[in-house]
Amino acid sequence: MERCDVLIVGAGTAGAYFGWKMALKGFSVILLEKDEREEVGKRLDVFHIDSVKWEEFGIPSPQPGDPDLICVLQEGTSLSPSGNYPKVVQYPFHIMRLTPFLNRMFRLAEDAGARLEFSCTVTELIDDDGRVSGVRTKRNGSQMEFRARLIVDASGKAAVIRTALPPEYGVETFELKPEEQFYVMLRYIQWKNPEDASTIGPVKTPFYPVTCTSVGWTHYKSWVAPSSDPGGAIIGIGATRSYEHAEEVFREFSDRIALPPYEISRFERGRTPYRRPPYSVVGDAFLCLGDSACITKPFSGEGVTAAWTLCTIAVEVSARALESEGPVSREKLWGINVSYFRGQGAKFAGMLATLPGAANTTRKENEYLFRKDVIFSEEDFTDMNRDFEMHLTFGKLLRIAWWIIWGLVTGNYSFPNVRAMLRSVVISGKVREHYERFPENPADFEAWVRDAEDLWARVGTME
Repeated sequence: MERCDVLIVGAGTAGAYFGWKMALKGFSVILLEKDEREEVGKRLDVFHIDSVKWEEFGIPSPQPGDPDLICVLQEGTSLSPSGNYPKVVQYPFHIMRLTPFLNRMFRLAEDAGARLEFSCTVTELIDDDGRVSGVRTKRNGSQMEFRARLIVDASGKAAVIRTALPPEYGVETFELKPEEQFYVMLRYIQWKNPEDASTIGPVKTPFYPVTCTSVGWTHYKSWVAPSSDPGGAIIGIGATRSYEHAEEVFREFSDRIALPPYEISRFERGRTPYRRPPYSVVGDAFLCLGDSACITKPFSGEGVTAAWTLCTIAVEVSARALESEGPVSREKLWGINVSYFRGQGAKFAGMLATLPGAANTTRKENEYLFRKDVIFSEEDFTDMNRDFEMHLTFGKLLRIAWWIIWGLVTGNYSFPNVRAMLRSVVISGKVREHYERFPENPADFEAWVRDAEDLWARVGTME
């Protein structure tokens, strides 16, 4: 049996980051990972991180030549369903390789004193009189028991700890349904005639010889972006419900958008949570982070830096709880809920409630919105990436209303979808305001949840 202050199940981007930061605080930390060290993160090779976030989260910025850095993408372009009306967003991203990046995080964590155990599968929770105090694991046929003052679930979509908690623990134990996930399919390609790939759409997007720009089509939830393969690119598709539905979206995209001829060199796919987080991410001696807590940017399905925001809050509150006398109770960890859900959590909740009204438009309606710079404007795309919200001033709301009404008059917008959009805007505001009033006292939590359930019941679904 092993004992430590903090036991983290899952050594992905959230678990590794939290473990590193807690070890820097001087706590004994053990991370358990089911995959072998060389295999962690190989599900999807490429991911991105907002360039401005390295300093915010205290991670050394990758430098040219580092194995985890592909390139720095200075801007991205979004196009209408027909490939017109480009919206260029000046918001830089680092395009990264996941496995080398995680190995860099592992070294940081180990240098800080954390211990990592790989090929280690959790088989059951250890329950002491209704209180979770550890886990039993299996590795290469051998059994091991780990106990800790704080148990952290960072195990990803499976949420192996959260979904196994006792019902009275105060944390939802739901498992993700197919419609509550975002299905991502990546085609790694090489252009047949590289010189023909110098432009895609009406704007210059040099994909050869070095791909370091991106083009996206919001309506199809698709994009062409940098690849880790020299001279190549990635055609990505993301959709809800299933991989089959994502493939249907890709066929529609391919029929409408003429890309230069290409050959597929390899193919990857993966899933990410796409639903609201549990109403509470803490319990007695328990915390969930990252995908196990469904922390995802609603407008993109990406969750690395979003999860680090929760981790940063959790590090400070957890440290105070561990330094105090007695058990690490739900009440001592409650500040994590309050700080997160009143901040980023409220913004994400509001955006998640808005998206069905905006995303379920027809191709014709989406084209109209791009043409009139309504909702899908360069300013809106930048605000969503940088601030996780659209800044809707009174003047801007009037402008949106005018073009929506004009769309109705000219037949570019249907009345049912206008009504759905207005409804989503109203309900999203109420959802965000409710999260901004997340209860300071756990005794008020159940009443808050009842009101939240009523609000979410009025939110539409993504088509």
